[in-house]
Amino acid sequence: MKQTIKQLKDKKNEALQNMQKLIENAESEDRNLSVDEQSAWDEAEKNATEFGARVDRLERSMDLTKTPITPIHHNLQDIKKTDKDLKSFRFTDAAIAAYNGSMSGLVREMHQEACNENKGRLFRGVGIPSIALEQRADTHIGAGNVKPTDVGSFIDQLQANLTLGSVANFYSGLSADRKFPIVDGIASSFVGEIPAADTESTGSVSQITLSPKKMISVVSMSAEMMTQNASAEAALQRNMTASIAATWEKVLLNKDDDGNGPASFWKAGLDSGVSTLTLDDLYTLEQKLLEGEFNPANSRFAYLFNPAAIAGIKTSLSNEAGQNFQVFNNGQTVNSIPYYVTSLLGADESTTKHGAIVSGANMHMATFGGLDVISDRYTDAAKGLSRLVIVNLVDSAMSRIASSGTVSSFIKAAV
Repeated sequence: MKQTIKQLKDKKNEALQNMQKLIENAESEDRNLSVDEQSAWDEAEKNATEFGARVDRLERSMDLTKTPITPIHHNLQDIKKTDKDLKSFRFTDAAIAAYNGSMSGLVREMHQEACNENKGRLFRGVGIPSIALEQRADTHIGAGNVKPTDVGSFIDQLQANLTLGSVANFYSGLSADRKFPIVDGIASSFVGEIPAADTESTGSVSQITLSPKKMISVVSMSAEMMTQNASAEAALQRNMTASIAATWEKVLLNKDDDGNGPASFWKAGLDSGVSTLTLDDLYTLEQKLLEGEFNPANSRFAYLFNPAAIAGIKTSLSNEAGQNFQVFNNGQTVNSIPYYVTSLLGADESTTKHGAIVSGANMHMATFGGLDVISDRYTDAAKGLSRLVIVNLVDSAMSRIASSGTVSSFIKAAV
C-alpha cells in the first residue's frame, strides 16, 4: 500500500527512538548491548536508513516536478565561507554549555554533528566532533598581505604534547564505534613462470587492531575564565591536550600494563641486556634494532631517554676523548638519530636510568571520534573552581611482535 511522506517519516522516527532506548537502557546498567539488543539495534538502524532514503527520494521527486530546468554552473568551493561556522566554534562555549546544562546555536549544532559521527556512542555532556578537533588555521593570504590567526588545532596540540607524537603513526577522527585494522608483516616471494600448487600460501599478512578505549581527563577552571577572550580559549585547549597526552603516554611508557588502557610499549619491548648506557651501549641498542631487518630510511628510528639516562650519557660521552661532538648534534640527535626525553619512560622500574631505541613506523596511535565534555560544578566548588571532565577515546599498538610477546621494534635498556 502506498505510504505518504509523513507516514514514512513517522516510521523513521520510531526506528530512531527504538535505537536510542536500547542504548539508554544498556548505559543505565553500565554494560554493552546484549546479542538480542544488538540485533534489534541493527534492524532498527536498517529501517531508519531505508525509510529516510525513501523520504529523500520522494521529496526530491516532488521538487524536480516544480523546479524549471536551469543550466548547471561549476564553481570552486570557497572554503573560507563553507567553514565559517566551524572556524568560529570555541571550546570555551562548549565548556559553558556543559556548565549551564543548556546548548544552543553553534554548540548545539556541533553536539549533533558529534552524535551523527558516532551513532552508537552516548554523549553524557556536550559533544565536540572530530572535525572541530582537526580545524587548522584561518590564514588569509592576499597580494602582499599575510594575516595569520590561531594556527594550532586541538589534534596538532595533542601531538605536540606527546613525546611519541613526532615518532609514531598518528590517526585521528576514526569512527568511535568501529575497530581500525592495520595490515603489517606482508610476506612476498618470487615465483617461477608456472608456480607450484602451494605458492600462494607462502605469503602471509599479519594484522593488529586499534579499538576505542575510554580515557577520562579532568581540567580545573574558574567560572571567570570561561568568559574571557581568545587567550583563555588557547589556554583551555593547552590544558586539555596536556592532560590527555600525559595520561595516555604514562600508560604507554610505564613498567606494567594499565589494564583498562592500551598495552605498555615499554613492557612489550625487547630487553637489550646492556648494563650501562655508554657510547658502546648505544651502538649495541642500534645494532639490536637493525637485526630486526628494519630499513633505517623509512623506519623513523628514534631514541627515548628519561632525564637520569640522558644526563648519564652526556657525562659518559664528555669523558670519551673528543667523540662527544660526533655523537651529539646540538642536542637534537644521538648517532644522527633523533632523541626525546620524558620522565615517564620506564616509570615504576626499580632501576634509575632508562633508554630505548624504537622504530616509529611500527608504532600506531589513534583517536576515535570527538570529545565528550562534562561539567562537575560541585567537587571543587569551595575553591571557586569548576572541573571539566573530558571523555576521549584512544588506542595504541606496536607491530613486529615476536612469538615470545616482545616487540623487536622497541629495544629497551634499564640500568
